[in-house]
Amino acid sequence: MIKMAQLEIIRKMYFMEGLSIREISRRTGIHRDTISKYLSLEEIKPPKYKQIRERKHPVLGPYISMIKQIMEDDKTRHRKQRHTGTKIFEILKAEGFPGGYNTISDYLRKEYRKQREAFLPLEFDLGAYAEVDWTEAYFYLNGKETKAHIFVMKLRGSGGFYVRAYPFEKQEAFFDGHIKCFEFMNGVPYKIAYDNLKTAVKKVLQGSNREEQEQFIALRTHYLYESTFCRPAKGNEKGGVENAGKEAVRKFFVPYPEVDSFEELNQYLHNECIKLLEKNQKWEAEKAALRPLPTVRFDGARYKEVKVNRYSMIQFETNRYSVPKAYVGESVTVKATAEKVDIMVKNSVIAEHPRLYGRNKDNIVLDHYLELLLQKSRALGNTKVYKPQKLPAVYEQYRRCILSRNPRGNREFVKILMLHREHSTEIVAEAIEIAMAYNVYGYDGVLNILGQMIVSSHNAVPLSKDRLQSIPEVRVKPPELNKFSALMTGGIN
Repeated sequence: MIKMAQLEIIRKMYFMEGLSIREISRRTGIHRDTISKYLSLEEIKPPKYKQIRERKHPVLGPYISMIKQIMEDDKTRHRKQRHTGTKIFEILKAEGFPGGYNTISDYLRKEYRKQREAFLPLEFDLGAYAEVDWTEAYFYLNGKETKAHIFVMKLRGSGGFYVRAYPFEKQEAFFDGHIKCFEFMNGVPYKIAYDNLKTAVKKVLQGSNREEQEQFIALRTHYLYESTFCRPAKGNEKGGVENAGKEAVRKFFVPYPEVDSFEELNQYLHNECIKLLEKNQKWEAEKAALRPLPTVRFDGARYKEVKVNRYSMIQFETNRYSVPKAYVGESVTVKATAEKVDIMVKNSVIAEHPRLYGRNKDNIVLDHYLELLLQKSRALGNTKVYKPQKLPAVYEQYRRCILSRNPRGNREFVKILMLHREHSTEIVAEAIEIAMAYNVYGYDGVLNILGQMIVSSHNAVPLSKDRLQSIPEVRVKPPELNKFSALMTGGIN
């Protein structure tokens, strides 16, 4: 076999310089028969080398049967516990193999290389198909680097996507992501593809069959769409949404966003998605092709029955939330969404809290403990339920002044805190400041000043239902006006 450059030289010597085959052979060292063969070609193509005989393995040959046995045994082993080329080389070296690692790796690559999967170019009708997945990104939350779990839903017809950020990938976040994406798009795609997420799939069965979570089936039934699941380890089957996740991280999280809450981060992501979608010419058309939203929003909350402990708190996951003191020892229902924790008794909400992220944290509402503080007012300065830093500074100043004048000053102060149930913190703080200016220390004095402030500002405060119930109903009989007419004529007989 000769190279193309040699063929060019031979043909030029013969056809252009007029040299004989014998002379060309003498100058180039190529046999005359080879020169004659290539000069007779009608079409010039690069010469190809054809291996007629099967390649021999003089060094590896005695060990090939051992390699084949190892590879055959590996078929029954877990994918992550099969032999690598390096491991096979070590085994053969121990058996006396004199060759190098490259000899073995070349043989394995030739004989056992995997057949690469081929893919078809896809095209989707508008509104027909979407993909959902999670990705991760980092941002600054109150100045601290924090990881966000990003829920991504991408419509494949237009390629447009929407994202939401959460502190975790729990089922309530998974449902909230769907709800917020559907409402942003003002519609529902006819089919959604998923990876085998634990929030949707209990168990991967044979083939494409899945044992699904009951709540996930409820979500799908509510919005009336079909679902499909990728084969395990086949991320290419939802490559569109994975690319959308990478694009969202690259465009929205570089550099790190700096926010004070997940709510602020999601508002930022919402605005960035809108900016990006304004450049998508198919987006509005795809939104119009979606299935209409149901009239009622899906309840994506997680419910759990718990018991109120003696500290008037319930534990949900690893965090604790307060409830009114009257429910100590009672069983209550926790309704948890990605953002809120509501505590209910017989379908009535008795306490509302923002959801805590992290572990072993407390969310305490002072109002839940005021009745108990009236009974145990001496503990006010040492209890964790009263946090002066959460109130205007004048509150703690006033408490200390009352306490220096009255041994029951803490009890008076707790009664002042109860005024928050009907008045804002700002107006009560103003009444306290006026009381201090006039050297008035006590609940009755603050209440009197507060009443004068309300009257002078003409801001009538409606009475609560409890107070209305304690006021007796009075009926006044209307006067008979015809008797006054009789007086005009001379009196009443």
